Amino acid sequence: MRRSRVIALTAAAAGLALAVAVVHKRGGVAYLNIDSALTDARVFYLLVMAPLGIAAASLIATLPRIVALNVAATVAGLLVLEVGVRLFVAAPPVVDGEPQVQGGGAFYVPDEHLGYTIARAATVDHRRTIGGTEIYHVTYRTDSVGRRETPASERGPRRGFVAFFGDSNVFGEGLQQTETLPYFTGQVTPAYRVYNYGVPGYGPAQFLALANHGDLRAQIAEQEGYVAFLLIPAHVSRVVGSSRVSVSWGRHFPYYVEDHGAPARRGDFAHGRALTTLAYFLWTRSAFAERLGIELPLWYTERDYRLTARVLKEADRQLKQRLPVRRSVVVLAQVYDDVQRRTMDGIRDALRRERVDYLDYTGLMDARDPRFRVAEQDYHYSGAANEIIARRLAADLLQTASPAPSPHRVAERTPPSPGSRIRQASVSTDGQHRH
Repeated sequence: MRRSRVIALTAAAAGLALAVAVVHKRGGVAYLNIDSALTDARVFYLLVMAPLGIAAASLIATLPRIVALNVAATVAGLLVLEVGVRLFVAAPPVVDGEPQVQGGGAFYVPDEHLGYTIARAATVDHRRTIGGTEIYHVTYRTDSVGRRETPASERGPRRGFVAFFGDSNVFGEGLQQTETLPYFTGQVTPAYRVYNYGVPGYGPAQFLALANHGDLRAQIAEQEGYVAFLLIPAHVSRVVGSSRVSVSWGRHFPYYVEDHGAPARRGDFAHGRALTTLAYFLWTRSAFAERLGIELPLWYTERDYRLTARVLKEADRQLKQRLPVRRSVVVLAQVYDDVQRRTMDGIRDALRRERVDYLDYTGLMDARDPRFRVAEQDYHYSGAANEIIARRLAADLLQTASPAPSPHRVAERTPPSPGSRIRQASVSTDGQHRH
């Protein structure tokens, strides 16, 4: 027994020593991040993770027999569950098709401040399929600063501007140039020039980063105007860096934490909180995450909502220092189920506490009507939905130069109690695709 214990401890020490030596040679503890797992996979798994696994197993073997047996039984049970899920739970439909720039080149371009931007002055072909079935095939056009073009019926001087910020719902994923929210807003507000700063996959963190680092004053010629940020329930996960976001398209997104009541940037998710994101990455390799759609963290907390609201509040403050903005609002987008509604209730409560101006459009349309989404399995706004939102937004946003104290708070609901924990949910097409 003593000999086997010595062998186990020797194996543990050897495995740990090898892993430490490799990590040290590769740059130290900073090497332990998701980028290493993806770009240096052979070394990361064979010379770091495998030796660490051997060391852990060897140390377990040195524990008292009953403890070691319980640990082994737990691990074996998890492996059986993993195999069972893979055998008996169907994989979700494969979502395929990213935007392709005509003439070559990447549509998504790495950016140190935002995570990525989109190609400039490009014509882009986008064909998306779900489970092998085509749901749309459209063309996008971007301008010289990387915004999606918004066709206007008239050219020349305008009274002011309306600038939209947000994700693929603002960008108009799956829609032609004349079906986007900015386009319809321009049609009902011809005296204003409309700008589309929406980028697929973005969230409140990019809104703040753009306000801090973007050259918005040089990009917008009009002397004054309005700003709208379209917020969906999934944006909380993009602020906190959930397992779905931080291990795929959002691993280099800005990572914000609260510091004395204000959002402070701590790098990106891959490096600012490297071990957490790496653990999320390993979790997403499991069938529980892939087949059952279990996203970490399991719950949004009051702190998550507060951070989201404070990021939006700081973005608004920074933006108004750089642009002559008459009014800036957060537009709470349509919700599609009770879980999303509870999530949006948490966001709304946090926005109210932080005194962030918002418009509540969570119940503007009939969520059951398929006319208001791109496809049955794709909940991006359709052109019909965008036209409804644009008309309502033009009436609510441009009718006054300063926010009224309460008219925008339609359909108020009882906010969740302090400290309540609300489970995440998503009706998006696929977590590995920007939306």
